[in-house]
Order: sequence, then C-alpha cells, then structure tokens
Amino acid sequence: MITTILQIYRRTNYLKEQLSAIDAQTIKSEKIFIVHNEGGVQFDIPKRKDIQYFYISPNLKFHPRFALGLLAQTEYVFFYDDDTIPGSRWHENCINTIKKHDCLCGANGRNILPSLGQLCPAGWGKPSDEETEVDFVGHAWALRTDNLKYMWYDGRIHEPLNGEDIMLSANLQIYGNIPTFVPPHPPNNLSLWGSNPEKARKYGSDEHSHWLVRKEHYEEREQLTQHFVNKGWKLMYQKQ
Repeated sequence: MITTILQIYRRTNYLKEQLSAIDAQTIKSEKIFIVHNEGGVQFDIPKRKDIQYFYISPNLKFHPRFALGLLAQTEYVFFYDDDTIPGSRWHENCINTIKKHDCLCGANGRNILPSLGQLCPAGWGKPSDEETEVDFVGHAWALRTDNLKYMWYDGRIHEPLNGEDIMLSANLQIYGNIPTFVPPHPPNNLSLWGSNPEKARKYGSDEHSHWLVRKEHYEEREQLTQHFVNKGWKLMYQKQ
C-alpha cells in the first residue's frame, strides 16, 4: 500500500530513529527508498529486503526524491525530510485524509499572505483537531502515487536549489486540481502527528539546515511563489 522515501544529506545520525518510527506505523511500508545526496559522509546502509538505496552524485538537492517516487508500485507514496520523526499513526492519519479529500498531505502547513510572507495555520507547529486546507506543506508529504505525476507537468524545475514543497503543491493544484491538507494534529495525541515537535525544532535547526545557511532562501521562495501564481496557482487568501 505504501512506499516510503527518506532523504539523507549529512544528518545520518537520525536514520535509525526515523526507520524505527516508520516501522512502528499502524500501516506499514512495503518498500523504503533511502535517497542519499552526496555530502561527504559515510554511514552503514541497513541490510533489509524492504530497503532500496539510491546515491545521488553530484548532490542535486531536494527535487530528485519526488522523481524517484514515480518508481513506486504502491497506491500511496510518503516522503520525509531527515529531521522528521512521525508519530505511529501518521500513515493512517494521512490515508484517512487523502480518502476524504483526494489531496496532498503534509506535517506542517503554510499559507502565503498577499505580501508573499507566510503563516502556519496547522501542523506540528500549530496543533489542530481538524484537517486544514493550506497552500503548501513541509517536512513530510503523502499522496496517491498516481497524483505525483502532476508535479512534473510543466516540464522543468524552476528553482533547483529551493522550493520543492511549493512546486509540489502548486503543480498538483494547477494541473490536477488536487488540494493540499494538513491532517489533524490533536494537541493531546502525538501518535497522529507528522513529526515530533521537540525533535523537529532541534533536528531542523542545526548547521545543515538549508533555510539557515543560505541567505537567498526566502527571496528564492518568494520568486518561485510568484511564478506559480502567474501560472494559475490559487492561494488560500484568494479563495476566501
């Protein structure tokens, strides 16, 4: 039913913890792809029949994992950043939400403001008992494998160093009329969450964090947002 794709750069020290969280899911993964971007680090590749290892050299950043997702032979495909440790019912939570809305799901939502700034309406950064439609999501993604093709319909990557999350949600909506949702993150039930909040904040704020080490990060994302809006991406504030 599920193929899970884990991307690694230099945070190899969290892989065992992440695999344990994947193995603990109430809905198991039939296949796990480990996508390792060249980063000058070595680690032991788990020797398991359900794991397939991909080494990408030179480092092509964030987009290739979503292309590899097209190889999945399962109904659903899940993607995880290397700083993300999901609760044990996260797969279940996403699939229930997808069945209801035929959507892309993610662990932390973002809405874009008219000024091209962002706010977080739902996810591990802002718990909620309800599923919430948002502009795009990050940290973890889940969708029907058949819908992943829409990410690539415009034929190119417009910002190869940034914005794969924006590209995914925007193109799914533009070409497939597929919305983006954050599943429920009840305040008192971490098993349903897309990421453990304390670990997400700690693991995602180290010296390998792209958003911290590249001064162009936010400018690139604003330009990419404007590109997709010009292509027909309808943002939440425009729907209200």
